Amino acid sequence: MDHKGTVTLRTDRLILRRFVMDDAGAMYENWASEDAVTEYLTWPAHESVDVTRAVIADWIRGYERADFYQWAIELKELGQVIGSISVTAQNPAVAGCELGWCMGSAWWGRGIMPEAGRAVLRYLFGEVGYERVAAVHAAGNPKSGRVMQKLGMRYEGTLRRAGRCNRGVIDEVRYAILKDEFPSDEREAFRPMRRSRQALRPEETEAILEHGTTAVLAVNGDGGYPYAVPVNYVYKDGKIYFHGARAGHKFDALVRDSRVSLCVVARDEPLPEKLTDLYRSAVVFGRARLLSGQELTDAAYALGMRFLPDPDRVRQEIAGDADRLACFELTPEHVTGKEAIELTRKRGQDHGSD
Repeated sequence: MDHKGTVTLRTDRLILRRFVMDDAGAMYENWASEDAVTEYLTWPAHESVDVTRAVIADWIRGYERADFYQWAIELKELGQVIGSISVTAQNPAVAGCELGWCMGSAWWGRGIMPEAGRAVLRYLFGEVGYERVAAVHAAGNPKSGRVMQKLGMRYEGTLRRAGRCNRGVIDEVRYAILKDEFPSDEREAFRPMRRSRQALRPEETEAILEHGTTAVLAVNGDGGYPYAVPVNYVYKDGKIYFHGARAGHKFDALVRDSRVSLCVVARDEPLPEKLTDLYRSAVVFGRARLLSGQELTDAAYALGMRFLPDPDRVRQEIAGDADRLACFELTPEHVTGKEAIELTRKRGQDHGSD
């Protein structure tokens, strides 16, 4: 381990830096006084900015230690801090630590915390030398769990009645990621297409996803073996929704590791004289999350209407399968479309060039 303390980190939208006393007002207004933010935390919403100042003063003293990691998340476009991310616990025996974070609700849903988390993971793994980084969320707070999934963390289990927050005693849901699971350069996580001439335009690839109904989903299966399974799906608002049972190989794999790939074949016509076929396909890499509540109902309804445009019948089917139904939302991180070289050549000929 090579502890270097809380150094400044930068991303496209954020500056992660040490807190200073001048941040007290923004911290108090933007998140520390907000009940929605602290609902699942262990500390109560600040009653005054004086409480915030006292907390920041304690952190400033902590910066004297090389093993103290507490970042303010400053949004560049705002010029103010909107949240924090920190190492909340350490286990030197295994070169491990645990992360915690919070942010004002006005900035939820914009991908800011995963962006901050990736920068911190890159630093902790690449510079400090941690081998394992974990995180915990209350079972009733799945939004925090989705951040963990987007960071590439794997679900490791739920500890029943193992923690306490402002909601009382709660079940703790644990995630973690190992150093060798985090790409040293995230830009290398997805390979460029080798035969780029055959690549489809983004709008053509999206059309394949929109019009398709069946795809092959690949997950990290049992024993480290890939597991590929056909799924019915619907593409809506840039995301892919598919369903399944709440038990089985696919469900267990998705809960364990949110990273997946999905392939949709839009055209497949054998061309025997050339020992090939005429195909068009789309491949999606991304992360899947298990839906619940109204999100699950909405996804199931969209899927049902995709195959049976009868609202009453679809609602009836959903109600009958409510206890067994699982729906997942796949958020694409990398999407490519490709066609057979013969189709590419024909396209060029149609436009007067090869």
